[in-house]
Amino acid sequence: MIKVKLKDFSAKLGDFVKLSIEKKKKAVVRGVARSIPDLVAASPVDTGLYAASWDFTVEENSVILGNHAPYAGIIEYGTRRFKPPIGPLLAWAKRVLTGATWQDKNGDDYKVKPGQPETDYSPEVWALAIHTQKLIEERGMLPKHILQDMIPKVIENIRLEAREIVNGR
Repeated sequence: MIKVKLKDFSAKLGDFVKLSIEKKKKAVVRGVARSIPDLVAASPVDTGLYAASWDFTVEENSVILGNHAPYAGIIEYGTRRFKPPIGPLLAWAKRVLTGATWQDKNGDDYKVKPGQPETDYSPEVWALAIHTQKLIEERGMLPKHILQDMIPKVIENIRLEAREIVNGR
């Protein structure tokens, strides 16, 4: 999560200093909102939960931008070495290798049926899952820095919104 504080941007955004506090807030909110599609596009996609979990919250003096997927911190910052459980890796490996989906009673598509027995996986799926488990155990998971890398774009979007407000758009 990042907290975008209005006072921190005033010095950097040129036209921004000409705006009232309410217009600054409006520019920050609109700039952050404009950045969400860029964050979604930069997101790795497996099940789609991470890409769909970008959101922001407007507070009195700040805007909080972040991803609310349960594993967002792992994608952003990576992990140390650890031995992940094999179950989620098997489900992931099956999605990667087969693109398998199933439909629930509402007709919604899902990649892998929850609670699938481990005996239902092919030798190729097992091999990929075990290999990945060993790599994570040896190296950890590398950070992707999706949000960190997007900060310049977020600032540019806020700058564009401030310019539009100054120009009466």
